[in-house]
Amino acid sequence: MRHRSAAGGLLALGVLLLCPIPAFTATAEEDTIAALQAQVAALSERLEALESRRAIPIQDYEAPAPTAPTPSTPSWTDRIKLSGDFRYRHESIDAEFADGTRHRNRIRARPAITAEVSESVDVGLGLATGGEEPTSSNQTLGGAFSKKPINVDLAYFNWRTPLDGLAVTAGKYKNPLYRPGDSALLWDSDLRPEGANVTFKSGGWKMTGLMNWITESSGSDSLAFGGQVAWSAPIGEGRNLLIGTGYYDLSDVKNQPVPFDGNPRGNSVDAANNYVYGYEELEFFGQFDFQLGDRPVQLYANYVQNLDASDYDVGWTVGGHVQFMHGKRPWELGYAYEHLEPDAVFAMFTDSDFIGGGTDGRGHIFYGSYSLTKNIALGGTLFINERGGYGPGVWEDYNRLMLDIAIKY
Repeated sequence: MRHRSAAGGLLALGVLLLCPIPAFTATAEEDTIAALQAQVAALSERLEALESRRAIPIQDYEAPAPTAPTPSTPSWTDRIKLSGDFRYRHESIDAEFADGTRHRNRIRARPAITAEVSESVDVGLGLATGGEEPTSSNQTLGGAFSKKPINVDLAYFNWRTPLDGLAVTAGKYKNPLYRPGDSALLWDSDLRPEGANVTFKSGGWKMTGLMNWITESSGSDSLAFGGQVAWSAPIGEGRNLLIGTGYYDLSDVKNQPVPFDGNPRGNSVDAANNYVYGYEELEFFGQFDFQLGDRPVQLYANYVQNLDASDYDVGWTVGGHVQFMHGKRPWELGYAYEHLEPDAVFAMFTDSDFIGGGTDGRGHIFYGSYSLTKNIALGGTLFINERGGYGPGVWEDYNRLMLDIAIKY
């Protein structure tokens, strides 16, 4: 390296210039020169050693390869899902034997949290407005701005088992049974069973088995056992058929007092307000979806018979709806006719709006909805019904109009 030799020579020259040269003899001069040469050689070695430690020139420097970021452990917030809905409703109720038409405003709010405990287990907790009514979360406004109650609406765990398609749910949960056309002939949409259920899905099949508690005491408990099987399959382009059957046995209801609030809601009771019959409900249903031009159409039917009752034991509904598009937003129109005899179903679990709730009625249901946005919709339902319970052959006209603003999140 030529620059190192030049630097060594300059250093040696500097040493010679800075050192005084005394007068000496030829022998002394030779000794002095030899000593100086030795010093220059030593200094040159030290300089080379220092230069070997110099930083690597920038053009020769190679930056270390970037280290991949260590994946962070998911936060608990990543495993939590918040969802829910809010509905504001105005109702007008005109019952023939009542004093005038009733107008009321009602709210329903149902926030829920779902947590993913593992890849196969979820737990959920949901709250809802309203009182303890099994089939309604509506809260009527009024009462001089009084505080409104909030209740536990959902509290459950769901386990997706290693067997593909098999799941187990236990606690207070959403009803897993299929309701054709969202019919509430047997089960109101707000009903939350309490107990456990098992569902299995494979191809177009869905099978559900359940065991739920109706009442619990130190004496005899009333339970609801049952199961449902449904099969769905396409039967051509744009057409799908769904059929199914179910059987539900509400054990230890017969001869037992009416639970909850003591109101039989149309079911037959004796003088002590005990149920005259048990409820062994056999259900058949079907649903047909198809396209009418570019409009989706759905037709459905639902039939039920209480095998434990001796008379007035049948209920059925038929209906359909069609969907239209207004720009990019869908709107829907629907109609159903329902006939529900007093002991066809357990009245406490059926639709809380048709005939004002319970059994022993018949009539028309008209409904429609329009989506303002993806999560906000306007809706309306008109009931033109007749209800019994006033003696043989006596029917009361019952008309009810519900106007809704529904928001999901």
